[in-house]
Amino acid sequence: MAAAQFVMALNFAHEFELLSLSAMNAQPEHAKKGGLVFVRNGRLKMHPEIYDHLALISISSICAGSVYFHGRDKIAAEIVNLPYREGLLNLEGGEEDYMAFKRLCSPVSRFFLLQAKKVQWSAILSAFRFFMMEGIWDVVNFVVHAMQRADADVLACAQLLESMQKQPWYPAFCSSLHDFRATRYPLNKVGLESELPEMA
Repeated sequence: MAAAQFVMALNFAHEFELLSLSAMNAQPEHAKKGGLVFVRNGRLKMHPEIYDHLALISISSICAGSVYFHGRDKIAAEIVNLPYREGLLNLEGGEEDYMAFKRLCSPVSRFFLLQAKKVQWSAILSAFRFFMMEGIWDVVNFVVHAMQRADADVLACAQLLESMQKQPWYPAFCSSLHDFRATRYPLNKVGLESELPEMA
């Protein structure tokens, strides 16, 4: 879900220039994957938090899709068991995002000398919690509807942001972004380990 990736990426808008987003083109003769297009200043050094930002953006489509597929109530009830319930992740159509996510977690796990699986599940749980926050799903739905109403297949992020800023929920949404960042960053080994019990 490009909309979910866009909403997650707004947490890191100071790191990336968000350009455009598009839904998946489902026409068989033109089947191609849609998604969020963004760029980052290549002169800036990549560090663990940047990789974590990118990993969260990649996995957000799968986490949001899983919430949509299973429903918020089931995810809320099962979130504590998620490291042992991979079946709750709805990977259909998101295999590329999942592989990219795993690659992006690798530098983080190496930096903090942690098992890759622990870093991956910490990010997955964090992304799920983001989409379970009050009002976030409403924002995702707003973006989906904006994409459906767009005149072209591709929607400019600047145009979308301008329309979002006019909505009555926008100040509360900005506050939620701030709260999410404060709970996740700065990244540290203790924080990444603390969420998960020992994994086999």
